[in-house]
Amino acid sequence: MINLKNVNFRSRLILVAVLLAFALVFVGCSNDLQEDDLNNNLTVTNSTVSEQISSDLDQIILTFNKEIAEFDIASGLEDFDIELNGKDVVISNLQLENDQDYLVKYTATATDNSDLSGKLPFSTNTNETSAASMYSSNSGEVNRTLMQTFYWEMNEGDYATQYPEESDLWNLLANRAGELAEVGITSLWLPPANKAFGGGFDVGYGTYDLWDLGEFDQKGTVRTKYGTRNQLENAISALDGAGLEVLFDVVFNHRMGADETEWVQLSQDSPSRPGEWIQAYTKFNLAGRQAHYSRANEWQWDSASFTGTDWDAATQSGGRFLFEGKTWANTYEWDDDYLMGANVDYYNYGPNGEAYANTRVIEEMMEWGEWITNEIGFSGFRMDATKHIDNNFIRDWINHIQANTSHDAFFVAEAWINDVDSLKGYMDSVGTSNMHVFDFPLREAFGELRDGNLDMRWLGGRGLVNGGYGYDYRAVTFTDNHDTSRDHNDYGVTPINNRAYQAYTYIMMREFGTPTIFWKDYYQFGMKDGLDKLIEARRDFAYGPGYEVDSNDYNTYSYVRAGSADRPGSGLVMMITQETHGGDIYKWVNARQPNTTYYDYTGNVEGTVTTNDHGWGEFRVRGTAAEGWSVWVPVQ
Repeated sequence: MINLKNVNFRSRLILVAVLLAFALVFVGCSNDLQEDDLNNNLTVTNSTVSEQISSDLDQIILTFNKEIAEFDIASGLEDFDIELNGKDVVISNLQLENDQDYLVKYTATATDNSDLSGKLPFSTNTNETSAASMYSSNSGEVNRTLMQTFYWEMNEGDYATQYPEESDLWNLLANRAGELAEVGITSLWLPPANKAFGGGFDVGYGTYDLWDLGEFDQKGTVRTKYGTRNQLENAISALDGAGLEVLFDVVFNHRMGADETEWVQLSQDSPSRPGEWIQAYTKFNLAGRQAHYSRANEWQWDSASFTGTDWDAATQSGGRFLFEGKTWANTYEWDDDYLMGANVDYYNYGPNGEAYANTRVIEEMMEWGEWITNEIGFSGFRMDATKHIDNNFIRDWINHIQANTSHDAFFVAEAWINDVDSLKGYMDSVGTSNMHVFDFPLREAFGELRDGNLDMRWLGGRGLVNGGYGYDYRAVTFTDNHDTSRDHNDYGVTPINNRAYQAYTYIMMREFGTPTIFWKDYYQFGMKDGLDKLIEARRDFAYGPGYEVDSNDYNTYSYVRAGSADRPGSGLVMMITQETHGGDIYKWVNARQPNTTYYDYTGNVEGTVTTNDHGWGEFRVRGTAAEGWSVWVPVQ
């Protein structure tokens, strides 16, 4: 961890100790992690939030879990000295300028040749700022709020008739960039922008050619469902100009729509038809890859690029087919590798657990990540179905992109795991603090809230967002997405179609986590006006430490943000309820701001509340499903 012992506050970097989960080189075909496995990779505890430090900083000390043989600063600092002292790396004699943002990229190699690439982001000023306040108040930066910009049925059926503008999503996003940024959205999650198996009708998850962004005539179309490459790049330019992050939704797990079949023998360990031969769709002729990948002429995606598939063209029958010479990946839940299509091969494992990298596939994905970031302009990634992908690859790819691109990228993984401890275990098994994850356990609580049977007394402990130090800030919270809110309920999951505002109020005002606004809720389900109020309240008031409230009961939950000196006038009292009696519910709450007058920013409750000399006041929320959500903020 960062060594702060005997370090003067004014002359040392105060880095928030955010847990970097153990990075694993987990070899073998079992997920029964032994203690020795946790020491395989080089790790360091560092901060993934923006830091503010004094500009007279003169020394940084990093402590690793192993003795360091080599350490290098790749970029971010010009004048410095490096001293290696066992497990400690001392970076000294720094010459920093005031009011500057720094992103220091480094590489470290241990004496056992394990290595690590990492980043240290921080900002300088002349004021002393405590580590605690930086961690809780976002250091004066505007709170991140993510919007998912699509839904499963977009531009289909009645939606195409009612919302014709969505037929050209890239153009629509470019046109709406200003208004989304103005209301307080900071980041946009775009649908998969590459050519997919279904051509112009594919949502994007049937990945065919990652390098074709609507540029080549493949699968019956040049454009994707959302537009052409030129339109995409114009949209990214407009979004970037409005100050918005843009996330690419990438599918690493599988490929679909192969152009040719190959005869492939199956492994004796194949779940279906062991040892037999099948005719597999595994040969891809990819025009986008041919045009943009530097080594496209050296090899082609064929059966050597995959571990298995689910269809035999010769017998026109399905199965779970593992190819000869291949093994399933190192996934958190054992035997959870195969999902669909031609399963991409990143690593195979020997009988003694030794790992064998499919180097050419991994190298292409590394180069693609650099290209989509540096050349196309994406600034982050939503990674699809990651619990089905080799953990070693996910970790190494994230760390590689962070170390080799111009952006301080934001990564969020979709690991559909509803249990908090299991989700933490998954994060630990991947082993990089750069990876955020969607908070599916919290959404489970919202299902109970929807039905009116959530015990609100314990809501402050539900979900990964309340999972403790090192996990809470890495939660990406949401109410619904393109999978959970489908018209035909493909996954057997009921949308949050009741008390959705209560759920949004909870995630938008929380101290930790990155909340997500769902496009379908915002535009199709008529929630825009109410959500705008919550987005604005998060942008302007949701700062400072968060406090649970002792008076929470089975049906009503309150939560306080104390406000931050970096954000004058900030702070709030949030109240949500599942009561339905129609009257007002009163709660005596310590708002942490004495003699301050508050009003309900949502407009659901009229009037004001003025706190006493000790910060206490009687706040209210309406006891109805439609209006049972209030955010009380200081009168400006």
